[in-house]
Amino acid sequence: MHALVIGGGIAGSATAVALRSIGADVTVCEARSAADLDAGLWLGVASNGLSALDVLGLRATTLAASLVDPRTGTAGRSGFAPVRRADLYRILRRAAQERGAVLRYDKKLVEADDTGTATFADGSTVTADVIIGCDGVHSRTRSVIDPGAPSPRYIPLLNIGGFAESARAPGEPARLQFVRGGGGFFGYTTAAGRDEVWWFANLPWPTEPTRSELAAMTRDDLTKLLLDALNDTPPFVRDVIERTGPGLYAVPTHDLPAVPVWRRGRTILLGDAAHATTPTSGQGASMALEDAVVLAKCLRDRPSWHDAAARYEELRRGRVQDIVALGARASAAKLTDASIEDSLEWIHSYRVDWAAPA
Repeated sequence: MHALVIGGGIAGSATAVALRSIGADVTVCEARSAADLDAGLWLGVASNGLSALDVLGLRATTLAASLVDPRTGTAGRSGFAPVRRADLYRILRRAAQERGAVLRYDKKLVEADDTGTATFADGSTVTADVIIGCDGVHSRTRSVIDPGAPSPRYIPLLNIGGFAESARAPGEPARLQFVRGGGGFFGYTTAAGRDEVWWFANLPWPTEPTRSELAAMTRDDLTKLLLDALNDTPPFVRDVIERTGPGLYAVPTHDLPAVPVWRRGRTILLGDAAHATTPTSGQGASMALEDAVVLAKCLRDRPSWHDAAARYEELRRGRVQDIVALGARASAAKLTDASIEDSLEWIHSYRVDWAAPA
């Protein structure tokens, strides 16, 4: 079987690793250059995501690159491993290449037909037995499968974050901490054994900013915006913001409440392309990692592509839609000062039994 993966980020690279583990030939086509993927903020891989990485043989490598205590090598009581997005991507990309996947960059998908042929903006084509859309919340594959597919929904929060060295903040290392201010929401985590704080802030932002508006926000603009919004928080918050390095990022918040059509012909969606959740859920990367393992397992065990695709959707749709709904509730709570009482055990305790048949 030859699988064509559209999108070479975290979801696409994890899918390539998972498919190589069942012997599939894999080509990954990414619209951006490789350098464009080596950027971004940080994310938390929850215990369910770490379990999926364990199936892929990459749990230990990911923990070593994270903020978990290197003396224990475990994610601590929270089961949460903060890791730079670029580092997780590089770990997955390297594993995909080492295990035989072919990665091709500057390949922007234009169209895909039901025979498994994908056409790219440069005029080239690739034909495969299956096409897997891992191209994120603004997925082209999603609209190829269903021209009437929903667009991402804007959640009126602006996400800003960065990395602060020579900074201190209270709390157990690698554990996510929260501070609510009158004009925004501040979250952070710290490193074991060194003065380093990784953080994010959510500020109410009624109208979705354009790319040009975000690009026009200078470092000084963002710093002032944050300090004004969080002026009633403890002093360490100001110190962390002021000590943050040059990589200060601001991005709008989106999710996908429901995507009615996940598959058509030989093409299927995976990760944010099918079920983007807000960062508040802490599950975007972990859901994609689960997806990759479950799809590979279904392709391994089911007698045909159509049977495997149907089983994958059956196993994944209910769970991921519930997580997206939870993320939306949690994001809304940040805007209203409300709280949600949801237990997260059902999310974090999930494990893919790789040995059991799909």
